[in-house]
Amino acid sequence: MKKLIIIILCLFIITGCSVKKVKELTDAEKFATEYNISDKNPFIYASYEEIDSIFKSNGIIFLASPDYAGSQKAAKILNEVAKTTKTDKIYYYNSTKIREKNSKKYKKLVKYLEKYLKKSKDDEVSLSLPIVISVKDGKIMGYSNYFSKESHLSEEKLTKKKINIIKNEYKKILNKEECSNCN
Repeated sequence: MKKLIIIILCLFIITGCSVKKVKELTDAEKFATEYNISDKNPFIYASYEEIDSIFKSNGIIFLASPDYAGSQKAAKILNEVAKTTKTDKIYYYNSTKIREKNSKKYKKLVKYLEKYLKKSKDDEVSLSLPIVISVKDGKIMGYSNYFSKESHLSEEKLTKKKINIIKNEYKKILNKEECSNCN
């Protein structure tokens, strides 16, 4: 019996009984997988608390969901613009879970963006993803939701002209220039 145990132990030592480490994905790699873009991207997964903090300070926020075609389109264009503007951080938050619960967190996000949101027939406002926002010194400098689910752009094929219009708007947002016609 002792010989059997010694043989088994020797086999474990010889074969190097090791556990394979699973490579942990970076935020950029994870985002690239979800949104089918290059893994050389500036997207950083943020918690609700981090997003809340940015609304009081500085940063670029991308509220989106990989389940929406509009979010997929916006992510691709936003990534292209980020490269040209040398933007190294865009904070990404998927607000669909807090939206479904209509939680206090969701209501606070809506409150931050209330003046940019369209009202429903019931005079209610809600987030329509995707949304790109720039905040400077606690003030919203830019806002765009070209590809919201309610937008015809999320479903139609985009022309080069429309893409250029969107790129220019995103460029203003990433440069934190105050927009005169935030849509």
